[in-house]
Amino acid sequence: MRNSIYSFISSMVLLLLWGTVSAQDKLTLSGLVLDSGTGKAIVGATVYLKERQATGAVTDASGRFSLSAPAGSYTVVVKSLGYDAREQAVQLNQNLNLRLQLMPTVYDVQEVEVIAKRQPPLAEGTAMGQLELPMETIKSLPVLFGETDILKTVQLFPGVQSGGEGNTGFYVRGGGADQNLVLLDKATVYNPGHLFNFFSVFNSDAIENTTLIKGNMPARFGGRLSSVLDVEMKDGNISAFQADGGIGLIASRLTVQGPIAKEKASFIVSGRRTYVDVLTEPFLKNTEQGGVPYHFYDLNGKVTYRMSDKDRLYLSGYYGRDEGQFKLSDGRFVSNFFWGNSSATLRWNRLFSDRHFMNASAVLSHYDFEFNWEYGGFTTLVQTGVRDYSFNLDFEYTPNVRHQLQYGVNYTYHKLRPRTGQAEGLEGASFNTSRIKTKFAHETAFYISDDWNVTDKLLVSLGLRSSHFIQVGPFNFYQFNENQQAVDSTQFDSGERVKSFHTFEPRVSLRYEINRSSSFKGAFTRSAQYLHLVSNAYTTLPLDVWVPSSAIIEPQKATQYALGYFRSIADNQFEGSVEIYYKEMENQLEYREGFAPGPANRDLEYEFVSGSGESYGIELFLRKNFGDLQGWLGYTLSRTTRAFPDLNQGASFPARFDRRHDLSLVASYKLSDRWTLGSTFIYGTGQATTLPVRRYFIEGSVVYQYGDRNSFRMEPTHRLDLAATLESKRKNNIQSSWTFSIYNVYGRRNPFLYYIDNEGNSFNQEVTLQAKKVSIIPFPLPSVTWNFTWK
Repeated sequence: MRNSIYSFISSMVLLLLWGTVSAQDKLTLSGLVLDSGTGKAIVGATVYLKERQATGAVTDASGRFSLSAPAGSYTVVVKSLGYDAREQAVQLNQNLNLRLQLMPTVYDVQEVEVIAKRQPPLAEGTAMGQLELPMETIKSLPVLFGETDILKTVQLFPGVQSGGEGNTGFYVRGGGADQNLVLLDKATVYNPGHLFNFFSVFNSDAIENTTLIKGNMPARFGGRLSSVLDVEMKDGNISAFQADGGIGLIASRLTVQGPIAKEKASFIVSGRRTYVDVLTEPFLKNTEQGGVPYHFYDLNGKVTYRMSDKDRLYLSGYYGRDEGQFKLSDGRFVSNFFWGNSSATLRWNRLFSDRHFMNASAVLSHYDFEFNWEYGGFTTLVQTGVRDYSFNLDFEYTPNVRHQLQYGVNYTYHKLRPRTGQAEGLEGASFNTSRIKTKFAHETAFYISDDWNVTDKLLVSLGLRSSHFIQVGPFNFYQFNENQQAVDSTQFDSGERVKSFHTFEPRVSLRYEINRSSSFKGAFTRSAQYLHLVSNAYTTLPLDVWVPSSAIIEPQKATQYALGYFRSIADNQFEGSVEIYYKEMENQLEYREGFAPGPANRDLEYEFVSGSGESYGIELFLRKNFGDLQGWLGYTLSRTTRAFPDLNQGASFPARFDRRHDLSLVASYKLSDRWTLGSTFIYGTGQATTLPVRRYFIEGSVVYQYGDRNSFRMEPTHRLDLAATLESKRKNNIQSSWTFSIYNVYGRRNPFLYYIDNEGNSFNQEVTLQAKKVSIIPFPLPSVTWNFTWK
């Protein structure tokens, strides 16, 4: 029955997409909005016709816009906060394409108010659960150690939950961490965390714009079930050289940008490094550990070249690493570890006409981890990683005023190195997991979508994504006996097809405009995920392994339904929304009961069990966009469960990230021309975990009996953070500011994990057990950061 419904929806989507009709009674006005000083595209600028204010558009990530109107004489008005408004008279007697430049404002107050940069009102468009995150807003919030962090800002929105105290991991509408598609200039970021996920890999000085899409993903995105976090790097200043940077408590950063050929080509290079190793060495050099030399760094770069008015070329890259060493002072134990991401993206934008646009990109994405140690005469090495080679061809076409089409093809060649290890001893003793081979796969998708203005009030977005996944050799498919020993195998040669999957992924969303300030929206999304990351609670290093769908495990799939009411108040000075959602998930993965990581010569996929998931909830969002006081309130009431035939005796249990209540309050207040205050308050139901409920004494040893899976709730999490930013007076072409912040103002001991501690003598059965809480930052933590801009 369910497959029949999906087939019917897919067929209807195809018919409607190709059943577009022409409406040539209107003409198209399109163009590009740029910063007159730097030549950068301006994202989120409002463009409308003065004589027809109901006819307008908002520029996209490339600074482009498109609107339609009957032939006639008009005045085009362009506005973006932080820039002087511009008006230009046009005679619309044919389709026009304009190149509009805005002049940045020259008075200081606007540089503070730019955090209110106008965003498309929530009531417009069919998008649900989609939020734009301007960097100015992100930089104004209090943060841990003074390090501005995109991922921690994302956690402050309804429907998004944090991975724990101080952690950058996030979970969206009941999905796992691996179900979030994180992109940096179209390159997939497989591990977006530094310092064991306490900081993200995104350097705020190098980022232009961030978009979060929760669940209702457009057809051009795929491969994940829960969300898309689309991060775009800045283009370099095309007119003049500029340097930006900052010095904080644990890290410093520097960004340099400028023209290569004035008004033609530009560059930007941004670097960041922490000095945790330098700060800790004086305190640890005389201890038993002998020091913990750990640090992370990252480097962003981008070159932009304008070949013509219709062609632009972009080359961007990222390289980041966490590196560390741990050793005992007597030399008995020495370990080294590193992990990190690297990526390169080559993009070509081509404007065929004012109605037809192309974006072609070739992408390399790589993540790797290595951990080696020496102890007791043994040398051990553990490795894992992912490497992707991708090509994307995306088109936008506006055939008439009623329809806006997006279509394209995506291809990725996956090379996944599972967790492999080897060890050697002094007397020749060794193990080697060479039997576990690297996994190879091809992933292809074709998509098409249409934003269809059915009437002036009804806008429907119809999309269909057809995804294909093929696992290829070399691959050995093993059969095991009851003792988990391999007794038979089927061997596949290099490039030979092992297993293939195909999924139709229809997406439908609509918006019905009640009036100019309010609307109802609804959405249906079907999605598939072919790569999987199963988190292991025993692992403390980022050693979780990405594995592909294969002859052993099926793709994950999800179906989500959503309905919402959206309203703008006082010309979008305030806006709010109420969204409800229901999501069902298939082929969810967990480790089998009793699994513990080890060097077993066995593919990790054999350790998984499969089940289903369910998540539903309501999200409330209220935001104030303009004025001295700005901010938002977000609240989520939700429930997320899992059911596995092989776990918890088949009974349903709360997911680890199930959280009944999740509240965030964010505020920014402009106290004066120089002082801006910021604050955040969060409250969340404690995470679910599993702890022992009984103990037994067997031959003098304590044996624990654990309760039902995830039946124990940690204490609730709540915390207040404060910040104040002082803008210094400009001196010698340098504009600087000081940011002072306090993390965890009232010293709340939020739980990071619990462990069972026992005291006494087990032989006479005088043992006391107690669950003890571990807190990472149980005290107020102040920080200060100096930021500067030179130009």
